[in-house]
Amino acid sequence: MPSDEQSRRKFLRGTALTALGAGVAGCQSDDVEETTRPPTETSEPTDTATPTSAPSATPTSTATATPVPEIVERYGDRFGSIVDLADEGADLDGAEPIDDLVTDAIADDTLLYFPTGRYSMGSLDLEGYSNFGFVSLPEDDTVITPAIPGKEMDHLVRFRDASDLLLEGLDLDYTERGYGAVIRLLAHGDFVARDLRIHGKLPDWNRENKHVGFRFDVRDESSEGLVERVIARDGGHEGGNGVGIFVGKEHAGTLTFRDCEIANFPNNGLYASSPGRDTVGYRGSNGVVHVRGGEFVNNNIANVRIGSTGSTVKNVTVRVDKVPPSPTERTLNVRGIRLRARGNQLVENCTIEIGENAGMGFGAISYHPEHGSSTIRDTEISVDCDGFDAIDATDSSNGGTEEPLLFDNVTITGKATGGAAADIADRHGTKFRNCRIEQSGSDREGIVFTDSEDCLVADSTIRVTGQAIRTHNASVDRVNLTIENPFDAEDARSPAPPDRYDPPD
Repeated sequence: MPSDEQSRRKFLRGTALTALGAGVAGCQSDDVEETTRPPTETSEPTDTATPTSAPSATPTSTATATPVPEIVERYGDRFGSIVDLADEGADLDGAEPIDDLVTDAIADDTLLYFPTGRYSMGSLDLEGYSNFGFVSLPEDDTVITPAIPGKEMDHLVRFRDASDLLLEGLDLDYTERGYGAVIRLLAHGDFVARDLRIHGKLPDWNRENKHVGFRFDVRDESSEGLVERVIARDGGHEGGNGVGIFVGKEHAGTLTFRDCEIANFPNNGLYASSPGRDTVGYRGSNGVVHVRGGEFVNNNIANVRIGSTGSTVKNVTVRVDKVPPSPTERTLNVRGIRLRARGNQLVENCTIEIGENAGMGFGAISYHPEHGSSTIRDTEISVDCDGFDAIDATDSSNGGTEEPLLFDNVTITGKATGGAAADIADRHGTKFRNCRIEQSGSDREGIVFTDSEDCLVADSTIRVTGQAIRTHNASVDRVNLTIENPFDAEDARSPAPPDRYDPPD
């Protein structure tokens, strides 16, 4: 039976409220500077988001008479009560939903343990709880299946106003056609979500709706969230509108994504730029996002996108070796890492591979005109897809920032023909230092500067079949360069690049 404390709390269940609202469009319109100082290590995330109010208590025996010893050993010092859902009568074959069991058992300072089994779950809305968790053990085979089709539920589970939450070791089975919905964690305190996995594609055929695998917000600016080893490789459908992971505009704290694997989504892999948006009608809370390690493969629009001040992407692998799914042919826009808004962001020690069959897109690293100034450092980019720019920072004429970009020890290789290794426009003061550009495809240019004054290319090597450095209404200082096959006329005036196909952002 629920306690008086449980009865007192607001607890809603069933289909409720809207999902992402304006947070994800196709996926909403969605950004670097040679920052005088790139993001400092003071903004480096901690390894864990440790709850600050977790009690040191031995679990009571009121929730379950015989807590599993391994669960007690792992979590007994944190939670006052442990509920074994099997002991509570959960159907472990998935025939009967466990919604009522969860609503009866959930409370502050309580851990819900999901032993090996298949659990059916409807649309749950859990609000206002502190220091609680849903977990299984590493040796368990724990699977949760939606009890109703995705079109009938706004979310599978929504944790709202949660704090000190732990989600760990749960598999989500979305393999049945039309079944699957978002796990939404909207926290006002610390949380950890780790070892979560989606099997099957999101039911994203209806492009009028927003389809997201996971949403994570930390809405208190002093709190942290850690999302670790979340895996969703099956993505969405061709013609669908699915997003792997979404971070909403209300995110105000610090979020760290560590060693996640997100692949084959038609509308962004990790969509984490919304908190940085600051436009009329869309005010983001500018919460920091750090991405550490992980693989992001064959996602449309962007594999990883950030947009809030001080956000960073480190040690990440991005690979596109086939055409990703997309909502429509016109919305195919393959991009590796997208910098959308704000500035003082850092991409470091990353590997981005764009294969020859990747499909059309605007850049292995791509900047929105509204993005300010940030740094790409110690990063390797390989482009084999013809006409595909490795770096695309073009056209700030529609209200962009015109702030500088810094590229330090960036390597660009590959056999792509046509286009350029780097296309820079409206970015005064942009600098390339200690870079190596070796592109063997025919008619491939090195760095193109348009409407950009006081730029610099220094201590670098450029080996391309076209013009090494081309300028159009731009000025570039060249210092200590090694150039092969150059078209060597200083500040040669070439025709402006042609108008380009510009799909939705």
